[in-house]
Amino acid sequence: MGSLFDDQPVASYAPIYESLGQLREEFHKTGRFDDSNAKLDEVVKLFATYLAVKLGDVEGFPAVNARTSSVAVPSLQAAFKKAAALPYYHRNDGQSIFGSNPLLALQESDAALAATLVRLVVRAVEDAFRHQDLGNPYDVLNEAFGHFVRDNFRGNIEDAQYLTPAEVIDLMVSVALSELSDRASEKGKTLVLADPCCGVGSFLTAFASRYRSQFGDSAAVLSLHGQDKVERMVRLTTVNLALFRIFNHSVTIGNSLYESPFDQLNGTVDLILTNPPFGARFNQQEVAFFAKDNTPLFSRLGQTRGLIESELLFIDRDLRLLREGGNLLIVVPDSVISAAGLPALLRHHLQKTATLRSVIELPSVTFAQAGTRTKTAILHLQKGADTPRPAAVFMAVSTDLGFQVSSRKGVQVKLNKGTNDLPKIFEAYRQLRIRGVDGPVAVLSEKPSAVAVPWGVLDTTWTPAHYQSARIHALNSMRDNSDIDGKTLGELVDFVADSRKPERHRAGSKFISVLHVTAEGLLDVGAIDEYAPITPGIPIFAGEVLLSRINPRIPRVTVVPDFAGKMLCSSEFEVMKPSRGLDPYFLAFLLLSRPVQTQIQSLTSGTSASHNRVKTRHLSNVIIPIPRPGSRANEELTRVVTEYKHIMESLLTNTQRLLALRQNETKWLQGDLALR
Repeated sequence: MGSLFDDQPVASYAPIYESLGQLREEFHKTGRFDDSNAKLDEVVKLFATYLAVKLGDVEGFPAVNARTSSVAVPSLQAAFKKAAALPYYHRNDGQSIFGSNPLLALQESDAALAATLVRLVVRAVEDAFRHQDLGNPYDVLNEAFGHFVRDNFRGNIEDAQYLTPAEVIDLMVSVALSELSDRASEKGKTLVLADPCCGVGSFLTAFASRYRSQFGDSAAVLSLHGQDKVERMVRLTTVNLALFRIFNHSVTIGNSLYESPFDQLNGTVDLILTNPPFGARFNQQEVAFFAKDNTPLFSRLGQTRGLIESELLFIDRDLRLLREGGNLLIVVPDSVISAAGLPALLRHHLQKTATLRSVIELPSVTFAQAGTRTKTAILHLQKGADTPRPAAVFMAVSTDLGFQVSSRKGVQVKLNKGTNDLPKIFEAYRQLRIRGVDGPVAVLSEKPSAVAVPWGVLDTTWTPAHYQSARIHALNSMRDNSDIDGKTLGELVDFVADSRKPERHRAGSKFISVLHVTAEGLLDVGAIDEYAPITPGIPIFAGEVLLSRINPRIPRVTVVPDFAGKMLCSSEFEVMKPSRGLDPYFLAFLLLSRPVQTQIQSLTSGTSASHNRVKTRHLSNVIIPIPRPGSRANEELTRVVTEYKHIMESLLTNTQRLLALRQNETKWLQGDLALR
């Protein structure tokens, strides 16, 4: 089937990385091509030329071997001119992707540099063809060239080109093929695939090659459409498609958000696979003027709205391109599925105009090779509120893609490490499509977590971690225990932080930060005494319970002690006032229990692994296992909490005494000096 889930030939990148490293040194030594993009362009020109040689359309490419130290540049120039004139290297307007007068920038004095270039492109193309012949194709322009060349030959990341890892691409392609298998089997029909910001064309090449392998000639005709606003990316996409021997396509230059050749596809596309630029911000008036009907939601918001993130605009744009019933699989930052504001507005709009099919969280390493560890997810939508809605939404959390990223001489290099869990996630997805689900939340896979969430259970956020298998099991274990009466945290406490006006720290007051809370809720009393932050804090009172909302994977829960004087705490704490009669130590003990911590840690959201937070409204819904009065569980928990409270109060008292001893430790020394 040619799936990239098969043993990914990462080892094949190593010799290409080595050749690229030699090329970098050669560029540095010769001082040629000061402009970094010019270096990349020269590599791509020769790559395209040798590819045409392999396809049997160009002759006269100079041979090179280990003993060859130079290559005749005129022969390379002649071969490139022939390649540039080939039909599959021409745009829709008939012009060559290499310009109206295609020429190599190499001069006859660059014979040694030319030899290094030739070795590189020959090795890359030969490896790519070899793996295609083995039924295991890989995207050399994405995996090797896309990241390594950019990091070596370019001083800045232009136009947010974060190329998608092959592991992620293949999962998205697999999901798309499973969704479109019925339509693909309609011979004589046309299946329209588009990527409005195609980069190097990895989604187009991966889907087309898998589609060809899976369905052959007995399938709907595949119509491929790619567009990118950067001409260099259009060139790379065209070359990449040729590498996969895909020649029937339309790849154009244009900003897909605004008026462009892609407008003719509006309402006709069956499938969009894409990874749009993140973080670019657009004024709403600009969007309304230039995008018009291309972004039907955001063009009509009104002028009172603030700046709109590009990833939100592209979702709106993609839905406009899709026909009714068409599928969108898009890589998005975590904010799209979890944040308030415009992302929440978009989610509300999508609930009326599309069907949420699946959300798959990706680990922070996903785009580390591109220089960012921003949390991302794959969002799968089907256009049309009237399309048949599945019984449940597929929610999965990937924690391992089978690689790590390491920096070598300033270059981010992808290394084999771990086990890619996306194949297991896809198998869980496939089983859900085959069997469906009835009733409550169904766990499809324990690790990695994959869960089928019925529509009635789905929260206003679409964060898969909130429905992790571990949380589901924790809730089920409490639900199945006849001695336990589960109560929401919101039923047991008042959340008081937002109702209190922050105050500045003053001499004589105590200020508790998140880092002052250690294991089991112990307080670093000495650090608290010395801490005098500039940032205002929230007033707190003895007997209240503090829980850290930031990075809750490190449990930090404590009972506020009766320090003399004013007490403040960091705004990163949730401040809870237990309901009348509820012992704060009873609550603190349960908040640190495994069933509760499992829930809390699954309810986080944030832009990166190190800045996760849990929101108050999610905390209020955490189920606390309260034993029923008169049960053996109640008797045992009462005994344990009584001992816990005694230990915690004793530890605090002894810690304060120990601190006092340390603060007075110099008295004996002063006395000794006085004797002298």
